[in-house]
Amino acid sequence: MGLVVVLSCLAFEAGAAGIGAQPSRADLRSCANFHTQRGASIRAQMPLQLRSLRLRGGEGEGAGESDAQFDGLQRESKVYIAKMAEQAERFEEMVRATKSIAKMGVDLTVEERSLLSVAYKNVVGARRASWKIISSIEQKETEEQNLGLIRDYLVKVEMELSDVCREIISLLGTYLIPSATEAEPKVFYLKMHGDYWRYLAEVANGDERKVCVSLGQARVQSLEYTSLFHILSQQPLNPSASD
Repeated sequence: MGLVVVLSCLAFEAGAAGIGAQPSRADLRSCANFHTQRGASIRAQMPLQLRSLRLRGGEGEGAGESDAQFDGLQRESKVYIAKMAEQAERFEEMVRATKSIAKMGVDLTVEERSLLSVAYKNVVGARRASWKIISSIEQKETEEQNLGLIRDYLVKVEMELSDVCREIISLLGTYLIPSATEAEPKVFYLKMHGDYWRYLAEVANGDERKVCVSLGQARVQSLEYTSLFHILSQQPLNPSASD
């Protein structure tokens, strides 16, 4: 890329900022081509795995496409990325990495279970905190016009919170609880299941709220039975009990 094109780009950016003369159409085309080729050059120098993951976003990246980026990775790589995302506090990507492991239909290790729990706890926790703050603002607001804006924003946060809760509930019910062969992980998953039904009930209304509460309570009962069975199975049999 020549110096003239680079200078054209600088002229364009200066013009966009209100400095100097406005750029011509030729300048705009040159600048667009420069940034496109520069981005391609930087991307080509990235390691293959990071290029395919595009952790920091990319053109046309949606939720489904983001999830698919983890499918070709080995399990150990997914764990590594989840741990890296946790340290970087990029919990959305941590969710996608751990969800990809869970959808493999395997028994998760203690570390993998912990990563999954931390990922969803942070993503949901941030939205629960936002929902509570906005709800508090709504209660104090008196202007009708502002109340309309607040309620629209509240609905947006509620939808995001609901989507994440439903995602982890589905993940637990479809993959994790059925694949748990030991009592300990099953208890862990049943507790998570009940927790996220409870979080969903916080933002639900009417009949939907009743259903969420009911399903959450059912999971708590299952958790209690499983926990009791696990405790009893660990106790030695008393020979005198059969006399």
